[in-house]
Amino acid sequence: MRRKRFIGCAVAAAVLVLPTVSAQAGEPPRVPVTGPDRGPGTMLGTATDAGPTDPAEAVVARVFLSGDTNGLSAYAQAVSDPGNRLYGHYLTPVQARARFGGTQQQTTRVSAWLRESGLTIDTVTAHSITVHGTAAQAGAAFGTHLENYELFGGRFHGPATDITAPAAVAPDVLSVTGLLTFPRGKGGKPARAATAVKTAENPCPAYFGQRPATELPPAYGHSAQWAPCGYTPKQVRDAYGVTSTGLTGKGVTIGIIGVGNEVNALADTNRFARDHGEPELAPGQFIPYIPADARPEQASGEFTMDIQAAHAMAPDAKIAYVVAPGHDTGVDTVVDAITDIVDKHLADVVSGSIGVGGLPGTPDAATIAAYERMFQLAAVEGISVNFASGDSGGELYDDVLHTDYPPSSPWVTAVGGTTLALGPDNSYMWETGWATDYVELSEDGTQWSAQLPGYQGKASGGGTSSTFPQPFYQRGVVPPSRSGTPPMRTVPDISALADPALGMLIGETEYDRQGNLTYSVSMGGGTSLSSPLLAGIEALMVQTHHGPIGFINPALYSHKLMDFHQIHDNPANTPTTIAFAWVQHGYVELVTPGQYTDSNLTFNPGYNTVTGLGSPTRELIESFRRHY
Repeated sequence: MRRKRFIGCAVAAAVLVLPTVSAQAGEPPRVPVTGPDRGPGTMLGTATDAGPTDPAEAVVARVFLSGDTNGLSAYAQAVSDPGNRLYGHYLTPVQARARFGGTQQQTTRVSAWLRESGLTIDTVTAHSITVHGTAAQAGAAFGTHLENYELFGGRFHGPATDITAPAAVAPDVLSVTGLLTFPRGKGGKPARAATAVKTAENPCPAYFGQRPATELPPAYGHSAQWAPCGYTPKQVRDAYGVTSTGLTGKGVTIGIIGVGNEVNALADTNRFARDHGEPELAPGQFIPYIPADARPEQASGEFTMDIQAAHAMAPDAKIAYVVAPGHDTGVDTVVDAITDIVDKHLADVVSGSIGVGGLPGTPDAATIAAYERMFQLAAVEGISVNFASGDSGGELYDDVLHTDYPPSSPWVTAVGGTTLALGPDNSYMWETGWATDYVELSEDGTQWSAQLPGYQGKASGGGTSSTFPQPFYQRGVVPPSRSGTPPMRTVPDISALADPALGMLIGETEYDRQGNLTYSVSMGGGTSLSSPLLAGIEALMVQTHHGPIGFINPALYSHKLMDFHQIHDNPANTPTTIAFAWVQHGYVELVTPGQYTDSNLTFNPGYNTVTGLGSPTRELIESFRRHY
């Protein structure tokens, strides 16, 4: 199983119009800018003060330029809304930057301020200025001082007070990142001791329901089913109606965002294709964009799976593998990969299996502002952006439900996960939201080792944001019982196959138990699988549309629910609880799907926070023909 990655993110402030702060005699007045949240449940609000940061400690910060934020948001909505006369009137990257980006005057004023503050300018782009200096210099520049904090066994530093900027340049600043770093420590939960024993191998039926597990103890009063040992790409294409469209993604480019350069990704993808009757990536079809300082990784993983999943759904589409810079300075670098895609229009459709906010209150306003600007620029340019919704259900911290970011962004398509059963001839049998419990076989093989359904497993990320108000496209579709009061952004928007116990086959180079690199085939899963699967399907929509489809959410929510596979709480035509067995690491486990309550999720017909609107169908794909 591949899990969505989270990385530490630098957070700080977005500009608000606030009263000026009194300055020292002879100094120009300063204006507060929104610093890291200090309320309950946030990093600074719950962390323990561990004393002043060493004044000589190195700090890297980034100042993002404001540009025309309000105009950008309004135009992004207009070109994305099928009911607006400007729908589909996308801009080129040059046009978008000229109309909404930071100006040369802003760059000049902000650069002068930063230099005069004693900071050294490293890079200047159309969107931001990156600087470095000591903690003392950074504190003086931003009107504060840095303090050390401890949280969850990790240590980080952040501003001790709200940060400020001179009133003369504050309107030029969108946000500042880097003053607050991410807690770094061991963390994690202790592993639970296994109680199962090695058993016979999974018979690996060709489809769900072909092989009842009669040799295992019954579950819920009847025999469970053996799970297939991974679906082939063709099986998934057939199930979601892709094959019958005749579309292949030709002429479309899918962007895969990576962290660390998985150097065997292309070779693994082509070897898997050869071995399983799939087309290889032709010369020029795979386009890597690898920064000089990106970390090389010999073992494949998250992003190789993303590439193979997108290629599985759109075998003729180009794949742009865009890797974030590999330096680890405290400045978030995933936004750099997104910026490259947007500024150079490297892709028509994008998939990210990366989270940049693993704790409540992260990322904070500054980092969010930087990301939101790039997501809106993507919408303005007609680029579709998808992010995996997460693999931990409705995440609960201190009795407060937390939604991941970026999928909770109102400018991103959040892709949730399902458990999908395929029947004979790759037929679509049933689909339920991915939220599984599991239990191992007892040591003597005569019973399950705990009361069914067993222990909480993984689940599709979903829930209601506490940060973003309900976007216009969710009004009237998301029920009030899900959106809250006042109505807020809910995730996911759409879903696809994610359950690793009924996952899709993936071929990767990995380290074996002896530490040797070896190629092997296993099942991929998690919303890190469902997001690139949907990106591949979106490439088909772009192909049939004969042009970009842009930010897809307004169009998705304008569809009738019948254009999606309607996910069922209990699989259709099954009067008894379904459970299936698979073998993981040599041990038999019984998996029971649909365990939403255990994962802090609530299921209801229609839109729900487990699967969103549902999963894609042929009708949904073909609805994006040019006449749409």
